[in-house]
Amino acid sequence: MTKYQIFASDLPYPELQVYSISRCDVQALTDDYAGRESETTAIMQYSYQHYILKEKYPEVADILEKIAIVEMSHHEMLAEAIIQSGGDPIIAGRHCFWSGSTVNYVQDLCHILKADLEGELGAIANYKRTITRLKNKSIIALIERIIIDEELHVKIFKSLIEEYCCE
Repeated sequence: MTKYQIFASDLPYPELQVYSISRCDVQALTDDYAGRESETTAIMQYSYQHYILKEKYPEVADILEKIAIVEMSHHEMLAEAIIQSGGDPIIAGRHCFWSGSTVNYVQDLCHILKADLEGELGAIANYKRTITRLKNKSIIALIERIIIDEELHVKIFKSLIEEYCCE
């Protein structure tokens, strides 16, 4: 059993209240939803890592799977925000369709954990930029709540790096 038990904050996610269609809000959300550094990429990357680490590092694989599940819930909430804002949640960022080439396929555990830490830090930075582009206050509240989960993931990855990577 893993010593990590919490992969998402116990704070509730805010209820979306979208009163008007906003193309600006849709555009602001698409890269976080399914761009290069997105929830889609995180889900696929953590799933891949879970599969390849399952035998040699079962505890890490289990953690990655649980974080991927949290990212799936973020993905679903972003899709709902896109739909309610009048958009279509296709698996694409603003500039191109999502591709499996965005997944980091390194297989060394320490490189995996460091790449995942960088990915979470990048996601937080991207979300903070997104907030500056959003108009709908309930979507802003949702993104702020998602950031809390991403910050928890940063702590988990830092702890795993400390535990598994000698440096």
